[in-house]
Amino acid sequence: MVFDATADRGYNNSMPGILFTSVYRPFDTFEDGSNMMDLYAGRLTKGQEIFTFESYYPPLPLHLIAQNISTPSVVLENPTLSEFLKELRKGYDYVGIHFAASIFYEKVLTMCRLIKRLSPKTKIILGGYGVVCLDQNFEQEAELRSLVDYVCRGEGIRFMRELLGDPVDAPIRQDFDPCPLRILGVRYYFNNIISALGCRGACEFCATSAFFHYRKVRLISPAELWSIMKRRLTERRYGFIWIFDEDFFDDPDYVRELARLIDREKTLTLDRIHWGAFASVRALSAFTIDELVRMGVQSLWIGIESKFTHLPKRQGRDIVELFDALHAAGITTVGSFIVGWDHHTPENLDEDIAHVVRLNPTFSQISSLMPCPGTRLWKKLEAEKRLRTEGFRWKGFHLYAAMHDHLRLTDQEVFRGVRKTQRLLYEINGPSVLRSFEVYLQGYRWCKNHQDPRIRERTAYHERWCRESRPVLTAVRLFLPTPAVREKVERLRREYLREFGPLGFSSRVKSYLLVLACLVGLVFRKLPRPPKQPPYKRKVYPGIKSFPKPAAAVAGKELEKQAAAPETEKTEPLPVIPGKPAC
Repeated sequence: MVFDATADRGYNNSMPGILFTSVYRPFDTFEDGSNMMDLYAGRLTKGQEIFTFESYYPPLPLHLIAQNISTPSVVLENPTLSEFLKELRKGYDYVGIHFAASIFYEKVLTMCRLIKRLSPKTKIILGGYGVVCLDQNFEQEAELRSLVDYVCRGEGIRFMRELLGDPVDAPIRQDFDPCPLRILGVRYYFNNIISALGCRGACEFCATSAFFHYRKVRLISPAELWSIMKRRLTERRYGFIWIFDEDFFDDPDYVRELARLIDREKTLTLDRIHWGAFASVRALSAFTIDELVRMGVQSLWIGIESKFTHLPKRQGRDIVELFDALHAAGITTVGSFIVGWDHHTPENLDEDIAHVVRLNPTFSQISSLMPCPGTRLWKKLEAEKRLRTEGFRWKGFHLYAAMHDHLRLTDQEVFRGVRKTQRLLYEINGPSVLRSFEVYLQGYRWCKNHQDPRIRERTAYHERWCRESRPVLTAVRLFLPTPAVREKVERLRREYLREFGPLGFSSRVKSYLLVLACLVGLVFRKLPRPPKQPPYKRKVYPGIKSFPKPAAAVAGKELEKQAAAPETEKTEPLPVIPGKPAC
């Protein structure tokens, strides 16, 4: 179900009064040519050549806010500058710009200048993690501060409801369009739900945790979350749900209530329930693998960060054993690893890289250590005079750059460490599409032989994905013929044969087609092409006519309770509880 201008679901059908927009395209690439606007191509499968995934994430915060206010609005995704100006000339009371990251500073400044020149009565609202740059004085931040009328430094729905006079405690509705994920010409769709913002883990480098003062802002209850999930999972076009919450499992009561609702579900069997979320080793240590599978967990993004780290979120279960157990049960992983810690030296960096390769994350984000304004790491480096602010430009502020003096590594050693980790993951473990197949095959065996009948329901899901992705083995063997990958492919072919028998005709045809797709991909990669741009979309939201009354223990009350917490709760990290989540 998509909210639109014609459906009468309690919306205000008057003319739009707010323009919400992302920054304008075209967008640059990273230095290696990868797409900075594509989570998978630019980060999670970076450097995987023709086996690189492609994806598109819309600016979810803009749509979420537009769905939950009374004022009619329009949301623009990735307009060109001329498309933005054409929309601006229609006359809006407010323009809200999604300042997603500081790297877009110059574009935001340009947009604000044009708004004030072409529509001087329009009020400008900035929101998103990029607003932290307003506290600095590296470029023309003072001018940007003078142009902006409102800055949202927190949860956007509550901010806009207060600004517009809407009831701040009203229930929050979420209805996003599907997101595409593409590999070798095959397209899949998934959807997203935002459960909470912020994180109580208080990692010194984490910008999102610092932005919300090391607290979690809960948007929806477990019952509301399951209601949205169930609606999505019954629609065939949505094969997977990603839940946005910086450390979803650090509130075990919340998670177990969701698990209870899923367990009681009668209309959906476990082979239809599959979702993923961010997680920490510490939080996951409070759950068994059986618990995770029974509640439908299919993918987890876990911060590896470093073998040598003492971060609280890494305490608890042994991380090697955890990754192995998740993969064995058919749960894919995203592992994030950072190069350039103060403890990194040319001697121990290779050991840390080997540790990541051993974990064999299904997808990975390998980046350099980048201090962000507002974090404890930024303040520490600033105090130590290690920040490089001379001639600094925000467009160079991203995960594959350097803006501080490392203690024991040069910048080039950091960048080589990032590239080496990506290369070894690819050449030893194979591309992510192969690693995914390996996890599905393990999950099929684990669920099929499990004594719990509820978990055995999941067998059909893994079988579908094993059969769907089996044809890719031929392409991987031909186009990534390293000894380690060739050996893995042959092992997986034998295991598949034991479980499912020889390939059928349609699967053999698909294998040949994927080989052809790889050949075409190799040719296209050699041709000069402009950076691939995300699509332009325009969507109208009529505004809510009447807000329903909040239920007991709704998100608004939780937000109010958090806002009234003592100041010390904002900045002090939570106590370390080995083997248990922060609470």
